[in-house]
Amino acid sequence: MQCSPKPPSHSNWLRNRWLTGAASLAMIAAAAGCSAGTTADTSATTPASSTLTISVSNPPLSLDPAQAPNNADSTIFDDLAYEPLIILTPTGALAPGLATSWKYADSSKKIFDLTLRPGVKFSNGQPLTAAAVVASINWQKKAAGPVAVYVNNVASAQATGPLTVQLNLAQPNPVIAFLLTQRFVFGEIIAPAGSANPKTLGTTTLGAGEYMLDASHTVPNSQYVYVPNPHYYDKSAVHFKSITVKVIANAQTALSAIQSGQVAYADGAYATASAAKSDGVAVYAALEGFYGVFLLDRDGALVPALKSQLVRQALNYATDRAGIVKAIFGAYGQVNDEVSIPGYEGEGFVPSYANYYAYNPAKAKQLLAQAGYPHGFTMSIGAVSSCGNGIELAQALASDWAKVGVTVNVKTYSDINAIVAPWEGKKLPAAMCNYDAQPMFIEANQLLAPNAGIFNIFGNSNPVLNSLIAKAYAASAQGTAAVTAAWAAVEREVVVLGWEIPVATGADIYFASKSLKGIQVSPTSFVPDPVLWHY
Repeated sequence: MQCSPKPPSHSNWLRNRWLTGAASLAMIAAAAGCSAGTTADTSATTPASSTLTISVSNPPLSLDPAQAPNNADSTIFDDLAYEPLIILTPTGALAPGLATSWKYADSSKKIFDLTLRPGVKFSNGQPLTAAAVVASINWQKKAAGPVAVYVNNVASAQATGPLTVQLNLAQPNPVIAFLLTQRFVFGEIIAPAGSANPKTLGTTTLGAGEYMLDASHTVPNSQYVYVPNPHYYDKSAVHFKSITVKVIANAQTALSAIQSGQVAYADGAYATASAAKSDGVAVYAALEGFYGVFLLDRDGALVPALKSQLVRQALNYATDRAGIVKAIFGAYGQVNDEVSIPGYEGEGFVPSYANYYAYNPAKAKQLLAQAGYPHGFTMSIGAVSSCGNGIELAQALASDWAKVGVTVNVKTYSDINAIVAPWEGKKLPAAMCNYDAQPMFIEANQLLAPNAGIFNIFGNSNPVLNSLIAKAYAASAQGTAAVTAAWAAVEREVVVLGWEIPVATGADIYFASKSLKGIQVSPTSFVPDPVLWHY
């Protein structure tokens, strides 16, 4: 299927926060071909002589797409310099990027073909070719970075012509087109010089996006300056002569920078959203994932009580979700007991499970006693403020759980990087964070599989859940009804097992000057794309 050769300007989109939409059934269907249009705001009037200064909460872990997470902060740096094969528009549609068309080559959805845009050059002048795409994907696979869980959906890639690429998928995959967008990073293609010498990628950029890093004016961990890529194929999509990204960790400081005109865009926060609105700052928000406790030690290696399903269910019943949402999230959250969120109906989320564990301290005490812990027990929860309002949420849970006899020691960390070592080192029985929701087809491998990685760091396994996940994957090549039923069964089993303790569906919040246009968010595409912004 051929699509429009000229898309709207590209929407280049802890360690993963760490991960970061609702890949709607319409989006999955679009993977069979491609979307030739978008409703994104492309009516930019900004002269290319203008400058833009914005801020983010955290510096990039690396400027190498293979080593960068796909959280809201990191993708800002990737989006400016790297063009994806397929564009995820602000409304969640798929549009041509470096690839002008794509399709499955077989009915089992295991072979995926892409046709590349002709005449494209990377910022170093090298041409975009099928070989360059293959080399980029191979480096992403070899690097085994934070987004490895996505790139590993591709078993192998090969050039079938100068501008045609074939992906052999590890298993039937109905959402591969979605994974090749900027949201999941590995679809953002690196120039051959970078793939051949990846050590250079940590401190520079070698992409085919609208901008490239100006290393001479960049101060690592403080500010990053981007200037136009002279080889970008659509000059009308380049709206600024320079973009400066400042790192401002404190939410109140970031808001003050917006109010004083020092920056035009900043990460927002629940605590300051009301003040921002009242002061005339534009506030953008989109529900993006579940916030809650990851019960990592489900086999009881550190806290024996957590091995009991009854105990895990008791902790769920002991959580006053409605009270927490009102106190912390306000208008930007919803009560939720699931690892999926509204917008993913048919792909995991089941509305009837969203309030499965209605707040019931008496039932929690009953279950604890039944499990052999009538007087409760003690456990710790790791938390960092920049990961899902972790410290504030953990303290709220500690207060709730104390009412049923469970003592929580909240271990606080300065930032995401600081919590990584104890988390990966299996020193924490639980951690408070948030998870950017995705179709359960993707989530199952990240949250639930024995080899899921950081979100199942102890490698916990449940035979019933494993069987249900296998059946759901097998249903991928079947009809919509079979897929919906299969993933609903997985979701229910996760809820009943109590492997996680979701508290709320929360939103990503962003602040901006009202003069900055082109900022759009949705549950699917909840990170604003900086290359679409203009004055």
